[in-house]
Amino acid sequence: MPLFPARLAFADDGTPWSEAFEDVYHSAHGALGQVQHVFLAGNDLPQRWKGRERFVVLETGFGLGLNFLATWAAWRADAQRSTRLHFVSCELHPFTREDLVTLHARWPELAPLATELQARWPVLAPGLQRLHLDGGRVTLTLYFGDACDGLGQLTLRADAIYLDGFSPARNPELWSERIFCQLARLAAPGATVATWSVAGHVRKGLRSAGFALEKSPGFRGKRQMLRGRLNVPVPPEPAPHRHALIIGAGIAGCSVAERLAARGWRIDLIDAAAGTGQGASGNHAGVLRPLPSLDDNRMSRLTRAGSLYGWQMIARLRRDGFAPRAEACGVLHLARDNAQEGKMRKVVEALGLP
Repeated sequence: MPLFPARLAFADDGTPWSEAFEDVYHSAHGALGQVQHVFLAGNDLPQRWKGRERFVVLETGFGLGLNFLATWAAWRADAQRSTRLHFVSCELHPFTREDLVTLHARWPELAPLATELQARWPVLAPGLQRLHLDGGRVTLTLYFGDACDGLGQLTLRADAIYLDGFSPARNPELWSERIFCQLARLAAPGATVATWSVAGHVRKGLRSAGFALEKSPGFRGKRQMLRGRLNVPVPPEPAPHRHALIIGAGIAGCSVAERLAARGWRIDLIDAAAGTGQGASGNHAGVLRPLPSLDDNRMSRLTRAGSLYGWQMIARLRRDGFAPRAEACGVLHLARDNAQEGKMRKVVEALGLP
């Protein structure tokens, strides 16, 4: 299914507005104040990430990215913060990079972080996208598409959940029992949840999924908000001691070693050759590209996500002073006959990729 970006629009009072859902993106009384009151304080942050090796936040609607930027800013400002911050979010209609630049200019206090996010903002293609920020200490994982589908594809243990999106009346699918059950599945023991909505079916759905809830004072013009905790005992966090043995120092082995080392693992990398990358399967060069299909099957989605992530890693290596031999020249794929050309045209039209 093609991805349709959000269209930049504003309500009469200047608040960013969604024409697709006919609702505002944040409270007219102040976006950052709402984030800090509802989602940070509602999840007992920054207190709960103090001294942790990592902390994971799961969000149902990325929108303007303000919840993420405000969380990142609070994390950076905390001297006792967790070693790493993982933020996972879904968005059906993401903004373009140009529109994010326009929107984020309203909050100059977030400018350094917003600029870094904008510089790394991915291609607007459906599926999973992962960004490494703040020297690799902050990981932003985005699912571009329907949250109902995206949450079902994720495997994680969220410590805090931001239940955010357009109002239940405007976007009921995002406040459904299916969503609440997925959030409970993805929640770590003792995970917290916070949202500005206190609608009866929201409270009922979260309780049915296993969350103990309470109402608390809302932000500014809103009388109440909702906060809760998953009813599962919290085990003590084990001391990190991770050691991996990797056999084979080709592209795959070195890539695995780099990612594990970035997460604090100790690595033993073994290869029969005297150095890394000596075999290369006999190829002179590799082509990094997606394999699109009419039904956007698993191979299509996997190679798209892998290609986009691979080029982000190449760009990061260059920023870090390395010189990977890679050129983003594109790939020309010619049809072998008229029948294949017709099929290729249908794929292009059906996927609607940039």
